[in-house]
Amino acid sequence: MANYCILEGKIDNHFPKIGYLPQALSQKQEKMTVSEFLYDNLDYVSFDFNAFYQMAARLDLDIQSLENRNQSLKSLSGGEKLKLQLAKLVGETNDLLLLDEPSSDLDAQAINILQAFIQSSDKTIIFISHDEALLEKTATAILHLELIKRRQVARASYFSGSYTDYMTYRHKAYTKQLEQAKNSRRIKAKRDAKIQRLHQAAEYNVRNTHDSTMGRLAAKKMKNVLSLEKRYAKEEEKIVDFPEEMDSIKLFFDDIVPLDKKKKLLSWDNHDLSTGQKVSLTILGQDKLVITGRNGIGKTRLLTQIYQELDKNHFSIGYMPQDYDSVFSKGMTALTFLTQVSDSEKARTLLASLQFTRQEIEHSVLELSGGQKAKLFLARMVLAQNHILILDEPTRHFSPTSQPLIRELLRNFNGCIISVSHDKKFIDDIANLRYQLTDKELQKY
Repeated sequence: MANYCILEGKIDNHFPKIGYLPQALSQKQEKMTVSEFLYDNLDYVSFDFNAFYQMAARLDLDIQSLENRNQSLKSLSGGEKLKLQLAKLVGETNDLLLLDEPSSDLDAQAINILQAFIQSSDKTIIFISHDEALLEKTATAILHLELIKRRQVARASYFSGSYTDYMTYRHKAYTKQLEQAKNSRRIKAKRDAKIQRLHQAAEYNVRNTHDSTMGRLAAKKMKNVLSLEKRYAKEEEKIVDFPEEMDSIKLFFDDIVPLDKKKKLLSWDNHDLSTGQKVSLTILGQDKLVITGRNGIGKTRLLTQIYQELDKNHFSIGYMPQDYDSVFSKGMTALTFLTQVSDSEKARTLLASLQFTRQEIEHSVLELSGGQKAKLFLARMVLAQNHILILDEPTRHFSPTSQPLIRELLRNFNGCIISVSHDKKFIDDIANLRYQLTDKELQKY
């Protein structure tokens, strides 16, 4: 933080021991073996090994196997790293836990375990999350950080209560302010019309009165009108502003002629995956299918193989990878990324509607936040009018308050969606076909 802001004030810390789960491990930690990460600088007296091994077992994490293989943390999957850190945190006798996106790389089973842990813990836990379901089921207070006024002004809102109650409060506050703003402008319009009539009448009398007595009276009326104008001008300073649009994501899949819903896009019978499974899968023109499975099982590689197979047949495909930067080239801007599939004017208009600033439009796309990059991929799909969308964890970088809008956008898409996701709300809203990738096969459920 010291790189871009000045911090002042007094810190009152009543927590003797604080545990921290970062969003990413340091380079030094990535080079460590599992044993080094777990036991270097460990307080053996206070560490609860029973709690540690119990949590590892619940998370389906084989500590003994990881230690025996002498693996570095860098070689582990994102989910394995996260599970290892969570298990270690549980074993430590921390008074406060700080968790940065704790569910981001976890599979559905592990998310349920994390959820149960947060719910049952007697520790104070502060966590950052984009996981709407996790927030709904665990949070007891909300601190919502936003950028408003075209993302130029920071706003922090604190609410004591559940996430569901906060969203209800937020919607009611928005509706109330919107009505107050409309009403204040109706009053202003009537007042302005009244002032204009009085001003014109007083001005006419001043110009056309030649009698001295009547002239003084006309001048007095004009003075009263000017005084009234000043009073109204002061009152206008208190006029209620229109509220910021709530999580405005103005994207729509318009004018897309879908593929025939009976058209067979892909047909695999005991197809061999590079991860060892045999997959039987048929995908039709308007299917909405979601693939789940534990971490490291090969879901992303399966999605990549599906993409490669469909691409051979020259279908119009929109692809959102899990690693956005793997698609971006050096020096690419948000505008050049979109003008690969559309003209510049349409691209600029769409970026402006998504509240991209001029700087964000024209500077390197690699400097954008994860949420802005995710918006770019969806915007590209809208402009390209793709018939097929292949999405790898599409909601992970969108804020919880904007995720309902993303689900609505994709729910209204009349083409084919093939997605990997652990987001329960996304799966429930979008999928009409659900598959789970296991060690041996792809199972429909």
